[in-house]
Amino acid sequence: MRLLLHCCCAPCSVSCLPTLRGEGIEPDLFWYNPNIHPYGEYSLRRETLVNYTENENLKLKIPDDSDGYGLETFLREILPKDENRCVKCYAMRLEKTAFYAARDGYNAFSTTLLVSPYQDHEAIRHIGTETAAKHGIEFFYRDFRPGFREGQAKARAAGYYTQKYCGCVFSEEESFKRKKEKKQSQNKTALVQANDESIFRRLELITGKEGLEKLKKTKALVFGLGGVGSWAAEALVRSGIGKIGIIDSDVICASNVNRQLEATTLSVGKPKALELKKRLSEINPDCEITAHNELFCLEKKDSFDIENSDYVIDAIDSLKHKLDLIETVCNANVTFFSSMGMALKIDPSMIKIASFWKTKYCPLAWLVRQGLRKRGFSRDFTVVYSEESPIRAEKALLPAPESILTRSAKRINGSIVTVTATAGLLLANLVLRDVTGL
Repeated sequence: MRLLLHCCCAPCSVSCLPTLRGEGIEPDLFWYNPNIHPYGEYSLRRETLVNYTENENLKLKIPDDSDGYGLETFLREILPKDENRCVKCYAMRLEKTAFYAARDGYNAFSTTLLVSPYQDHEAIRHIGTETAAKHGIEFFYRDFRPGFREGQAKARAAGYYTQKYCGCVFSEEESFKRKKEKKQSQNKTALVQANDESIFRRLELITGKEGLEKLKKTKALVFGLGGVGSWAAEALVRSGIGKIGIIDSDVICASNVNRQLEATTLSVGKPKALELKKRLSEINPDCEITAHNELFCLEKKDSFDIENSDYVIDAIDSLKHKLDLIETVCNANVTFFSSMGMALKIDPSMIKIASFWKTKYCPLAWLVRQGLRKRGFSRDFTVVYSEESPIRAEKALLPAPESILTRSAKRINGSIVTVTATAGLLLANLVLRDVTGL
C-alpha cells in the first residue's frame, strides 16, 4: 500500500510510525498545517519534522500551493470562532491531503492527528471517510493513541521539539488560561498550607500522618467515569491519593447530568475523562492525574500501565469490556474492586460489599458470572452490588450521539445519583481502608 500520511508534528509521527511499519507500510509524509501559529511555532514544528524525516529516511512532501504560513487561509475557514472550529480545521487539512494523495497515485491517506487523546477521533474518522470517497481513494484509519505516551517520550529523548498546545491561536489561548488557572490553584493551596490549614487536615485526624503518606504514594486506576466511577475517582482524590488514572471514551450527554460529576449543562459534548481531570486538578493540584479518553480493550491494555498500579476500580457498563478488564487485572495480581449493576435501583441502603461469587439478586453480576465461567475464570474479587430487585421502569431506545458513526440505537436504563454515587463512594472507601489499614 502507498500511504500518504498527513503530519502535524514530529512527535506525533514518532508515535505512529512503529504501528505502520509493523503492518509493512512505509508511508510518505505530508505537511499542510496552516492552523499552526504564530510563525515561529509553525517554522519550528516544520523544521523538526524535516529533521525527523531525514533521520528516518522518509519522504516528506510539502505542497507548492501551501500558501506559505497560511494564517489568512486558516482564518477564512475558521472565523467566526465557534464550537466547530476543530472540525473545520480537520476538514481543511484532510481535504488537502486527500487531493494530493489522489493526484499522486497513492492508495490511501491518513493523519497523525489520530495519535492524540485530545482530538475528536470520531470526527476525524468521519471527515476522512467522506473526503476519501470524494477523491476516490481510501482513508486509512488506525487508532494510534496507545502509542502516544511512548512516542512523546521517544521524541523528547531524541531531542525533537515537543509543542505545548495544539497549534492555533485559540488553542494557545486556552493553554495559557489552563496554566494561569493551575498556577492560581497552586498558589491558593500554598496559602492554605502556609496558614496550617492543609486540605487534608481533617482526613489526617482519621488516618494519621503515616496513613496519609501511604495514600500519597498510592496509584489507582478508575475504568468508567459514569454515575459510579466519577464519584469513586473524586472520592480518591479528595482522600489524598497521589496518582490516579481515569479512563472513559465517552463524551458527556445531557442525560448524564443527573448523576455524573463531570457532567453539567456547560460540559455537554465534551470528553468525560478530560472534563473530570479538570475538576480533580482543582481539588488537589498535587495529585498526578492521567486522563485516557479511550475505551478499555485487550488490544490496548498495555497503555494503561495496570501492572504498575496499586488498585484498579471497575465501573464499566459494557459486558465484554468488563469481562476483559476483570481477567486482565486479576491476572496482573493488582488489588481489584468492581461495581455491578446500579441502574433501575432506588434504595442505596440495599448496596452491599461482598465476594463476587456470593452476589445475589443482581442481573449484571449474573451475566458477568456466566461470561467468566465460559472463559474458565474462577478467581475471586470484591464487588459493590445491590440486592434490590430492579424496579419496573420505562426503557427508551435513544439514537447514538452524532459524533458516533454507527447509527445503531442503544438501551438507556433509568439511574439516580443517590444510588450510583453511594456505590462509587463505597468503592473508593475500599481503597482508602485497604491502604491505611483502618
